[in-house]
Amino acid sequence: MYSDMDIEAAIRPFGRFADGISPAGEAALVARARTGDHHAFEILIRRYKDRVLNLARRIVGDADAAQDVAQETFIKAYQKLRRFRGKSRFSTWLYRIAVNEARAYLRAQRRRRARWDKQKAVEAGKPAHVEPSERAGRLVELLDELPEKQRIALALFYLQELSVSEIAQLVGAPDGTVKAWLSRGRERLRKSARERGLL
Repeated sequence: MYSDMDIEAAIRPFGRFADGISPAGEAALVARARTGDHHAFEILIRRYKDRVLNLARRIVGDADAAQDVAQETFIKAYQKLRRFRGKSRFSTWLYRIAVNEARAYLRAQRRRRARWDKQKAVEAGKPAHVEPSERAGRLVELLDELPEKQRIALALFYLQELSVSEIAQLVGAPDGTVKAWLSRGRERLRKSARERGLL
Protein backbone atom coordinates (compact mmCIF):
# COMPACT_ATOMS: atom_id res chain seq x y z
CA MET A 1 0.00 0.00 0.00
CA TYR A 2 2.82 2.40 0.87
CA SER A 3 5.44 1.00 -1.49
CA ASP A 4 5.48 4.05 -3.78
CA MET A 5 5.40 6.62 -0.99
CA ASP A 6 8.36 8.26 0.69
CA ILE A 7 8.33 9.73 4.18
CA GLU A 8 7.41 13.25 3.08
CA ALA A 9 4.57 12.18 0.79
CA ALA A 10 3.10 10.01 3.52
CA ILE A 11 3.29 12.49 6.38
CA ARG A 12 2.90 15.98 4.93
CA PRO A 13 -0.79 15.70 3.89
CA PHE A 14 -1.76 15.40 7.57
CA GLY A 15 -0.87 19.07 8.07
CA ARG A 16 -2.89 20.93 5.42
CA PHE A 17 -5.29 23.85 5.88
CA ALA A 18 -8.55 24.00 3.99
CA ASP A 19 -10.26 27.08 5.47
CA GLY A 20 -9.06 29.65 2.96
CA ILE A 21 -8.08 32.29 5.53
CA SER A 22 -5.29 34.47 4.10
CA PRO A 23 -2.25 35.56 6.15
CA ALA A 24 -3.67 39.10 6.20
CA GLY A 25 -7.04 37.78 7.34
CA GLU A 26 -5.40 35.80 10.11
CA ALA A 27 -3.37 38.83 11.22
CA ALA A 28 -6.59 40.81 11.47
CA LEU A 29 -8.18 38.05 13.53
CA VAL A 30 -5.20 37.99 15.90
CA ALA A 31 -5.34 41.77 16.25
CA ARG A 32 -9.05 41.62 17.09
CA ALA A 33 -8.53 38.75 19.53
CA ARG A 34 -5.79 40.72 21.30
CA THR A 35 -8.31 43.48 22.01
CA GLY A 36 -10.66 40.99 23.67
CA ASP A 37 -12.78 39.94 20.67
CA HIS A 38 -13.89 36.44 21.74
CA HIS A 39 -15.44 35.65 18.37
CA ALA A 40 -12.12 36.30 16.60
CA PHE A 41 -10.32 33.99 19.03
CA GLU A 42 -12.95 31.28 18.47
CA ILE A 43 -12.26 31.48 14.74
CA LEU A 44 -8.54 31.05 15.42
CA ILE A 45 -9.30 28.04 17.63
CA ARG A 46 -11.36 26.45 14.85
CA ARG A 47 -8.55 27.13 12.38
CA TYR A 48 -5.84 25.54 14.50
CA LYS A 49 -7.72 23.04 16.65
CA ASP A 50 -7.09 19.97 14.51
CA ARG A 51 -3.46 20.86 13.82
CA VAL A 52 -2.67 21.50 17.49
CA LEU A 53 -4.47 18.29 18.43
CA ASN A 54 -2.56 16.35 15.78
CA LEU A 55 0.75 17.82 16.92
CA ALA A 56 -0.03 17.01 20.57
CA ARG A 57 -1.04 13.46 19.62
CA ARG A 58 2.27 12.90 17.84
CA ILE A 59 4.24 14.16 20.83
CA VAL A 60 2.39 12.53 23.74
CA GLY A 61 1.26 9.40 21.88
CA ASP A 62 -2.20 9.25 23.45
CA ALA A 63 -5.45 10.63 22.02
CA ASP A 64 -7.07 11.49 25.37
CA ALA A 65 -3.93 13.16 26.68
CA ALA A 66 -3.63 15.08 23.41
CA GLN A 67 -7.11 16.51 23.99
CA ASP A 68 -5.99 17.77 27.40
CA VAL A 69 -2.78 19.22 25.96
CA ALA A 70 -4.67 20.98 23.16
CA GLN A 71 -7.18 22.42 25.63
CA GLU A 72 -4.37 23.72 27.86
CA THR A 73 -2.63 25.13 24.79
CA PHE A 74 -5.60 27.28 23.84
CA ILE A 75 -6.19 28.35 27.44
CA LYS A 76 -2.56 29.47 27.71
CA ALA A 77 -2.73 31.12 24.29
CA TYR A 78 -5.76 33.15 25.33
CA GLN A 79 -4.12 34.16 28.60
CA LYS A 80 -0.90 35.21 26.86
CA LEU A 81 -2.37 36.65 23.66
CA ARG A 82 -1.84 40.27 24.66
CA ARG A 83 1.89 39.50 24.85
CA PHE A 84 2.01 38.25 21.26
CA ARG A 85 3.77 40.98 19.28
CA GLY A 86 3.75 39.39 15.84
CA LYS A 87 7.53 38.91 15.67
CA SER A 88 6.85 35.36 14.50
CA ARG A 89 3.88 33.81 12.77
CA PHE A 90 0.89 33.24 15.04
CA SER A 91 1.06 29.53 14.21
CA THR A 92 4.72 29.33 15.33
CA TRP A 93 3.85 31.07 18.59
CA LEU A 94 0.89 28.75 19.14
CA TYR A 95 2.90 25.60 18.35
CA ARG A 96 5.57 26.70 20.84
CA ILE A 97 2.89 26.72 23.53
CA ALA A 98 1.61 23.32 22.36
CA VAL A 99 5.10 21.79 22.41
CA ASN A 100 5.77 23.19 25.89
CA GLU A 101 2.45 21.83 27.17
CA ALA A 102 3.11 18.43 25.60
CA ARG A 103 6.59 18.30 27.11
CA ALA A 104 5.19 19.25 30.51
CA TYR A 105 2.70 16.38 30.19
CA LEU A 106 5.47 13.92 29.29
CA ARG A 107 7.61 15.07 32.22
CA ALA A 108 4.68 14.58 34.58
CA GLN A 109 4.03 11.14 33.09
CA ARG A 110 7.65 10.13 33.56
CA ARG A 111 7.57 11.22 37.19
CA ARG A 112 4.34 9.29 37.79
CA ARG A 113 5.71 6.22 36.01
CA ALA A 114 8.94 6.34 37.99
CA ARG A 115 7.00 6.50 41.27
CA TRP A 116 4.74 3.66 40.17
CA ASP A 117 7.65 1.49 39.02
CA LYS A 118 9.49 2.13 42.25
CA GLN A 119 6.43 1.17 44.28
CA LYS A 120 5.94 -2.01 42.21
CA ALA A 121 9.60 -2.92 42.68
CA VAL A 122 9.35 -2.44 46.44
CA GLU A 123 6.19 -4.56 46.62
CA ALA A 124 7.59 -7.30 44.38
CA GLY A 125 11.07 -7.23 45.87
CA LYS A 126 12.67 -7.09 42.43
CA PRO A 127 13.27 -4.51 39.68
CA ALA A 128 10.13 -3.45 37.83
CA HIS A 129 9.83 -4.45 34.20
CA VAL A 130 7.86 -2.34 31.74
CA GLU A 131 6.73 -4.12 28.60
CA PRO A 132 7.51 -2.20 25.39
CA SER A 133 4.36 -0.98 23.68
CA GLU A 134 3.40 -2.71 20.45
CA ARG A 135 2.65 -0.22 17.72
CA ALA A 136 1.54 -0.90 14.17
CA GLY A 137 -0.54 0.78 11.52
CA ARG A 138 -0.08 3.50 8.99
CA LEU A 139 3.27 5.14 8.31
CA VAL A 140 2.40 8.39 10.06
CA GLU A 141 1.72 6.51 13.30
CA LEU A 142 5.36 5.41 13.43
CA LEU A 143 6.15 8.95 14.63
CA ASP A 144 4.90 7.82 18.04
CA GLU A 145 7.89 5.50 18.41
CA LEU A 146 10.63 8.06 17.79
CA PRO A 147 12.66 9.69 20.57
CA GLU A 148 10.93 12.84 21.83
CA LYS A 149 13.15 15.42 20.11
CA GLN A 150 13.05 13.65 16.75
CA ARG A 151 9.29 13.18 17.06
CA ILE A 152 8.74 16.87 17.83
CA ALA A 153 11.03 18.00 14.99
CA LEU A 154 9.38 15.76 12.41
CA ALA A 155 5.86 16.63 13.57
CA LEU A 156 6.60 20.35 13.31
CA PHE A 157 8.39 19.99 9.96
CA TYR A 158 5.91 17.70 8.18
CA LEU A 159 2.60 18.12 9.98
CA GLN A 160 2.86 21.85 10.75
CA GLU A 161 5.12 22.65 7.76
CA LEU A 162 7.52 24.86 9.72
CA SER A 163 11.01 25.55 8.39
CA VAL A 164 14.16 24.34 10.11
CA SER A 165 14.87 27.85 11.40
CA GLU A 166 11.31 28.20 12.74
CA ILE A 167 11.59 24.88 14.55
CA ALA A 168 14.96 25.89 15.94
CA GLN A 169 13.48 29.12 17.25
CA LEU A 170 10.49 27.28 18.70
CA VAL A 171 12.45 24.59 20.59
CA GLY A 172 15.46 26.74 21.45
CA ALA A 173 18.07 24.70 19.56
CA PRO A 174 20.58 25.54 16.77
CA ASP A 175 19.53 24.94 13.17
CA GLY A 176 22.18 22.21 12.84
CA THR A 177 20.78 20.34 15.81
CA VAL A 178 17.27 20.44 14.35
CA LYS A 179 18.62 19.19 11.00
CA ALA A 180 20.29 16.29 12.82
CA TRP A 181 17.03 15.42 14.62
CA LEU A 182 15.17 15.48 11.30
CA SER A 183 17.80 13.35 9.56
CA ARG A 184 17.94 10.74 12.32
CA GLY A 185 14.16 10.72 12.65
CA ARG A 186 13.66 10.16 8.92
CA GLU A 187 16.15 7.30 8.95
CA ARG A 188 14.41 5.68 11.92
CA LEU A 189 11.04 6.04 10.17
CA ARG A 190 12.37 4.49 6.97
CA LYS A 191 13.90 1.60 8.89
CA SER A 192 10.71 0.95 10.86
CA ALA A 193 8.57 1.28 7.76
CA ARG A 194 10.73 -1.18 5.81
CA GLU A 195 10.69 -3.65 8.68
CA ARG A 196 6.88 -3.57 8.66
CA GLY A 197 6.52 -3.69 4.91
CA LEU A 198 5.14 -0.17 4.61
CA LEU A 199 7.86 1.09 2.24
